[in-house]
Amino acid sequence: MSDPPTEGTITRLESQVHNDDRVSIYLDGEFAFGVHEDLVVKHQLKVGQTLTPDERRDLETDEEYVDAKQKALDYLAYKPRTETEVRRRLRKRDVSPVVIDEVIARLYKLEYLDDEEYAHDYAHNRFSSKKYGPVRIRRELEERGVDRHLAEAAIDELFAEVDAAAAAWTHAEKRWPRLAGEDDPRRRRQKMYRYLRRRGFTSDTIRPILDELEQNGVRSEERRP
Repeated sequence: MSDPPTEGTITRLESQVHNDDRVSIYLDGEFAFGVHEDLVVKHQLKVGQTLTPDERRDLETDEEYVDAKQKALDYLAYKPRTETEVRRRLRKRDVSPVVIDEVIARLYKLEYLDDEEYAHDYAHNRFSSKKYGPVRIRRELEERGVDRHLAEAAIDELFAEVDAAAAAWTHAEKRWPRLAGEDDPRRRRQKMYRYLRRRGFTSDTIRPILDELEQNGVRSEERRP
């Protein structure tokens, strides 16, 4: 645990050599700490000013906020994230809960966070790229911290537009021939069933597909799009 801040008089303010966004604060002739340049302006820091312990704590809190916000922005720059993912990231960086709440509020205000839009885009992208079914996409959304109701709404919207059964058939027709070496028809059916379940399809979607595969080996022409 660091020592509690003590009172001191600012004797020098100096831009840091390797990061000109930050300023080194010297108290009573010795380097004390560094802060973002915006905080120098916000707290109206100047040479000759005496900083009380409370003022130093306020600076430290503001510095933690600035640092945490930058970490969150860097994390979001790679790809969209959910609120839960950002919170997890900041907790791993030992950011205090109060500062995390402040950063999250700011990110919403800046429109860098939007779990509803995230759920919509994620669901459509996963179906487009992987042809996953509703169960798997819903689970992935909830694992990423999307509220259950938002996840459900995104899934309902997606599968009102696309055909889950057709997607399941796409997987089944690729997988079924690979199971031809299974001598036991019951085990072949079970393996196919588990395979489609892992890809997120419901039993109601899977069973008719298995029945038709067992009868015809392929999808009948009248069922093809």
